[in-house]
Amino acid sequence: MGRAKSYDRDAALLAARDLFWERGYEATSIADLEQRTGLNRSSLYQEFGTKHDLFEAALECYADRIISMLMADLRMENAHLDAVAALFGRVAELFRCDAAVSTRGCLMVNSTAELAARDDRVRPAAAAYRDRLRQDFAAALSHAAATGEIDPGSVERRANLLASTLMGIWLSARIDPIDAANLSETVAVEVATWRNS
Repeated sequence: MGRAKSYDRDAALLAARDLFWERGYEATSIADLEQRTGLNRSSLYQEFGTKHDLFEAALECYADRIISMLMADLRMENAHLDAVAALFGRVAELFRCDAAVSTRGCLMVNSTAELAARDDRVRPAAAAYRDRLRQDFAAALSHAAATGEIDPGSVERRANLLASTLMGIWLSARIDPIDAANLSETVAVEVATWRNS
């Protein structure tokens, strides 16, 4: 019978996720991961596999916990244009009030920029993230169309536009968080103009 683990796998994964979020994949060494997680190299490899395997688990953790929470209101039955505008308002507030988020940006967007063009294992995660954003925006816009707020024919193209805009805003935050906050607020105002008279 094997020995019981002396560590919390979930806590180690969260610590690794946050380290990759702060530094990116390439700039994070195994020694950095050992220090941050409190696990030695052998335990890291035994629990998660390679550094890349751990990184992929961290991306999945980020999508399941951070992105899901941020986008949750868009999937509510009563979501509509106000829910979309509110999302961009929350993002603006994060950039103005949370230095950790504004300097780190979005782990998925950062990883897409850093690796997706040359990493066949990250590219599908990046595409899944983009598609998830599109689906979440489409859900809210579909509800808005069902109540007559917007034209049903505009849902897909507007969902795609909003997903790309949000990804761009996350990248902009790495350059200038206040400018990214202002842009988020501009998008929120713009979304309100889509409402049918």
